[in-house]
Amino acid sequence: MGHEVIVAHARNVRLIGESSRKDDQLDARTLARLARIDPELLGPVRHRSAKAQIHLTVIRARAALVSTRTALVNAARGLTKSYGERLRKCGTGQMNREIAKGLSQELREALDPLLREIESLNERIAEYDHRIESKSPRKCIPKWRCSNK
Repeated sequence: MGHEVIVAHARNVRLIGESSRKDDQLDARTLARLARIDPELLGPVRHRSAKAQIHLTVIRARAALVSTRTALVNAARGLTKSYGERLRKCGTGQMNREIAKGLSQELREALDPLLREIESLNERIAEYDHRIESKSPRKCIPKWRCSNK
C-alpha cells in the first residue's frame, strides 16, 4: 500500500506511556507527530533476521530442555530422600539409571521411568549442544562462554 511501518518500542515513547490522559485517538496523533518529526524518537524496534531468529529459537529450546531436566533430577532426588534413601552425587548431565544401582529394588523400579526420561533429555541436550557448536563462528567452552579463538 506504500506506507512505511515503524514499530515503536513502548518504553521509549514516554509521552504516551506516562500520559495521564489515556485515549487511543490522542495516542495515535502523538505517534503520528513523533513519526513525522523524527522517527528515531519512537525508538524503532529492529527485528532480527529469520536466520538469527531460528538460532535464538534453538538456544531457547535447549534452555527449556535443561530446565525440564533440572526439575526431573530434583524430583528424583526428592522422591528418593522421602523414601529414606539417597542418590549418589552427580551433575544433572551424568544422571542416569546407573546412579540408582545402590537403591532398593522397589525404589529403583518406581524411579526407572523418570530416570529414563532424564537420560533421553541428556541425549536431546547433547544434540542441541552439537548443533549450536557446529553453527557457531566462535569456539565455545563450557557454560556457553565463547571466545574468538
